[in-house]
Amino acid sequence: MELEKAHNWTDFDKLTTVPYNKDRQFVGIEYPGIVKNVDKALATLGGIENIEQVYAKANKRVDLHFQPGNLFCKPAFAERTTSTCLLMKVKRRRRKGEKSWENCQFKVEVLGSIETMYTFNSMADFQYLPIVKGSNGNMEQIHDKIVFNTFMDRNEFLDRDVPVFLPPVIFSRFDYPDKAYLYRDGVNHKPGYVNPDKDRPANLIGTVRERRKIFTVFMNFNDKIPQKPQEEVITNLRLKYNEPEREKELAQLFEERPVWSRLALNHNYTGKLDKLKYLLPMFAFYYLNGPWRCMWVKFGYDPRAHPEAKAYQVVDYRARQNSPADIVGVALKRSPNIIAFPAMKRKNASVAKIDLITPRQQTADSPSTSDQHEEPAHVYVPERLPPCRQMFYQMCDIKMNEIQSLVNTRTSTICTEKDGWCPKGTVERVRDIMTQRAMDILNRKGISVSHILRSKAKHKRKLADDNETDDLADEDYDDMDDLNIDAGEYDLADEQQVENDVSEMETEMLDCV
Repeated sequence: MELEKAHNWTDFDKLTTVPYNKDRQFVGIEYPGIVKNVDKALATLGGIENIEQVYAKANKRVDLHFQPGNLFCKPAFAERTTSTCLLMKVKRRRRKGEKSWENCQFKVEVLGSIETMYTFNSMADFQYLPIVKGSNGNMEQIHDKIVFNTFMDRNEFLDRDVPVFLPPVIFSRFDYPDKAYLYRDGVNHKPGYVNPDKDRPANLIGTVRERRKIFTVFMNFNDKIPQKPQEEVITNLRLKYNEPEREKELAQLFEERPVWSRLALNHNYTGKLDKLKYLLPMFAFYYLNGPWRCMWVKFGYDPRAHPEAKAYQVVDYRARQNSPADIVGVALKRSPNIIAFPAMKRKNASVAKIDLITPRQQTADSPSTSDQHEEPAHVYVPERLPPCRQMFYQMCDIKMNEIQSLVNTRTSTICTEKDGWCPKGTVERVRDIMTQRAMDILNRKGISVSHILRSKAKHKRKLADDNETDDLADEDYDDMDDLNIDAGEYDLADEQQVENDVSEMETEMLDCV
């Protein structure tokens, strides 16, 4: 075939050379429909201004409203992806008098490249439009009756007869179907598995998952204390994890101290922490409420009958609203459950976790770094803020003379469900002292509230400007330098990583399910 120049018309069976401008770039949108009117198509996408705002932020999605003026029309969303496409302009013509396009001529132009593409791969939410059946049997649109675009008198607003139309804000939480569930093969079970649906009544909806046994003994404050675990429980747990040396170690820990928090056990236990859930039900039960709630108590030990058990009572410390925790940004124990879209996923910050190496685990030649704390995370020391917004401290783990003198000065003669062996109001007073101590730390460092808020606002602006690179590994804690805090004396950035470790109040109940 002959080679033709780009600016000339070319027959359909000949090659042509096309110039290409690499510096000209476009943004593409794969519109899910046949566009006959460009202005109407742009209106469904919110206009060119909305598209520009979406493109300026990498974590936003283009929304397509099939009925732009209808507030109840749920949009479809387009994901932002990278592309290596070319935008081409192709014209064709035929000679006069010919009705067929077989011998037509073409003219091709490459306008530029498309590096960013928005594709509508997800499904739109269910559409429930504001229409009702009228008196004449025809469907009527009631959008203008329930949506007011102008001001009106209050009495007129309340006296109007408006049809009842209360659809939910959103019908489905997900945009993509669960293909793994729809098309996956049959589930392979262990030998001896029995489908529980066969024995269930017909009116109950069951699952094909075999019910798991719970070996942990959960106790309320007024329940009778169990003396020992059942033999069947020990047998079943040893089938999952059988390590006599670890059992001896855990038994020795409960001999030294009959009441433990999970975080304190994690610090003193030298075995694998993920296997600890199989050993704990052999030696202790779990309190659900009372002054020892969320604690593991040795079988046969009744803290309600021993006044010295006051040292093991729980102080549920929580960062109060508008407190120093809100100001400096003390982290939550659990991250918010937010569904991140592909363009919003970020890399994890490369910040070291809190060192929880125990004296038993640390060897003589272990290097000591400035990042290691003198006290573990479950111990409260007045020189630092609590690492999380909510912490369960035991009285014996609070290293503050003022609190210890307050607790040990008086002992109640009756153990109550709220205060235990402490006099009434003691636990509240301890929490007040800890909160005041947090304020003193900030005041001693010379940190003003206005300075911190300005630094936080500056940090947010940095994140907004850096969305394109999506790399926050080194920027998450840049503004801590602005607070003039000595990293060796008060390292808040490291303390905020404690939520990544197994916490004392996270899910002890779920660990044993």
